[in-house]
Amino acid sequence: MKRFRFSLERVLDYRKQMELDRQRTFARAAEIFRRREENLRGLAKELETYRTRLAEMGTGRISARELALYRSYLTYLEARVEEAAAWLEDAARDMEARREELVKASKEKKVLDKVKDHKRAEYDYDAAREDTAQLDEVGATGFIAKSTTASGGDA
Repeated sequence: MKRFRFSLERVLDYRKQMELDRQRTFARAAEIFRRREENLRGLAKELETYRTRLAEMGTGRISARELALYRSYLTYLEARVEEAAAWLEDAARDMEARREELVKASKEKKVLDKVKDHKRAEYDYDAAREDTAQLDEVGATGFIAKSTTASGGDA
């Protein structure tokens, strides 16, 4: 019997490659999301630190110029936090889109994997039947040969 050959092997290989590509794209999007999330946390922490400092200074002696500088920097930090939050939302949307693409590519590959497994099972079943038929033929031939020799060759 010929060896097993899946007729859609090239398509399956292509889908495997697409899945790998989608995995890499998703991993990059997840890394961007992680970095943006980390950046936002850092900015939020810095903003909170400066708010606390400003509150502590309010109880002591501080010049109007220093107060204006602190408030100006706080306004700058607040704007950066808002910007970082918007970037994080963009990264989250992108990451989710990449996840959906990965899931789709995985499903498409899995369908062909199942078809290949089914075809392989059919091939194995047919090969086993063919082997059994050949063994039966060899056994029958041997039995006939023994029977003929045992009966003295009177035919």
